[in-house]
Amino acid sequence: MNIMNKQFINNLGILSEADFSAMHDSHVVIVGLGGLGGNFSNNIIRLGIHNITLIDFDKFELSNLNRQLFSNQQNIGKYKVDVISAALKTINPNCNIRTINNRIENINLKDLNHIDYIVDAVDKPKTKIFLSKLCNNLNIPLLHGACAGWYGQVGWITPGCSLLEETYKGEVSGLETSLLNPSFTPSAVAAIMTSEFTKYIQGSKETTINELLLIDLYNNKMIKTGKNYG
Repeated sequence: MNIMNKQFINNLGILSEADFSAMHDSHVVIVGLGGLGGNFSNNIIRLGIHNITLIDFDKFELSNLNRQLFSNQQNIGKYKVDVISAALKTINPNCNIRTINNRIENINLKDLNHIDYIVDAVDKPKTKIFLSKLCNNLNIPLLHGACAGWYGQVGWITPGCSLLEETYKGEVSGLETSLLNPSFTPSAVAAIMTSEFTKYIQGSKETTINELLLIDLYNNKMIKTGKNYG
């Protein structure tokens, strides 16, 4: 791809040509296509990511309309992987998008060959723990994201780090069950996930790795938990 293509040229204010090439050549797997996953997929396709695998088993429903980017009245009842894949193709027709309409726990590991990053945009704690262990087995990093109410958390988890296992140990459901999610929190947290993704590609020392960036939109605060794992 010509990195001076006008479609992506405004990204070159913060990205070097080498950064852009690294993004373009990477293969990103996004697990969960709700508020976080939908917004994150939109962000990275506009950054210039070329190879994306979308994994989700769910269909759009009316309750998604308040916060999920690609949901509308016309696609209620349609599978999220199909709707979002088609939408991303309208942004960059040259991108390579694969869809898997299934739960991540049911996917054969052979289907996850030649990938560089997995993005955790799921709701359930047990699935987040599963993703952490999966990335450890695959020896690739996991970009974790979560949000509920006014709050969110983001961080990279590298192989061998047990932070998510400790964070979600014993939890059956996440805070989203009680705090729910308004229209703005998933998009705000997904934007920060995209920022952390970009910094990781760049090798920035400011990247949140093996710790969590805690986001409090109500009090306008973001703090890091500190590196205690991995």
